[in-house]
This record gives sequence, structure tokens and C-alpha cells, in this order.
Amino acid sequence: MHETSIAMGFLESLSQLLEREKAKKVVKVRVRIGKLSGIVVDSFVFAFDALKGQFKGLEETELVVEESPIRYRCNSCSHEFTVETVFFPECPKCGAVDLKLLSGEELQVIDAEIEV
Repeated sequence: MHETSIAMGFLESLSQLLEREKAKKVVKVRVRIGKLSGIVVDSFVFAFDALKGQFKGLEETELVVEESPIRYRCNSCSHEFTVETVFFPECPKCGAVDLKLLSGEELQVIDAEIEV
């Protein structure tokens, strides 16, 4: 399960943040995970919670996950829309399949609350 290695790398980055900012702990961190990222959110949260005790200052960190929807813009009519499935999406306005992906592949930190 690659969510464990992603969580470990994420925790290592947070640990470096604590060191760089000379902070005591990370209170809360918010992340955005896209539905097309290939990350199973529940597995990522489980791995994060299971591993955070190995890092000083991260033992009690609250992880908040926001899921990013799959969003496209039609290159034919410029209509923007959200879909639930990735299988052969088409523009609901004009039926075109020439689409630009706007969101859904993200794995990003939105913010982190630290205690100094």
C-alpha cells in the first residue's frame, strides 16, 4: 500500500518544518487529495495516524483531508463541470470529449498550524 510511504514522506516533511521553524509541534495540518491522485484517503489517514508517534512534535497532530473533485473545462465551449467518474467524460453542455483537466490529481498541503 503506497499510502504508507506517502504518509511517511509527509511526516518527514512536517518534521523538517518543525526543525526549520524551531517549533514545538504541529497542531493541525490540512491537505487536499484529488479523486484521481490514486491515493485511498482512508488508508492515507490510517497510515498517518499509525506513524505520527515516531516523530517528535507530531504525536498529536490532527490531519484534516479535503477531497478535490474531478473538474474539467471543455475546449470546445469553455463550459466547466465536475464529474464523479473518470470513464470517458464528455461535456454535458455540448457533448465534446476534447477536455482539459482542471482538478482531481492534487496531493497538496493547504496549511499547517504549528506551536512555537
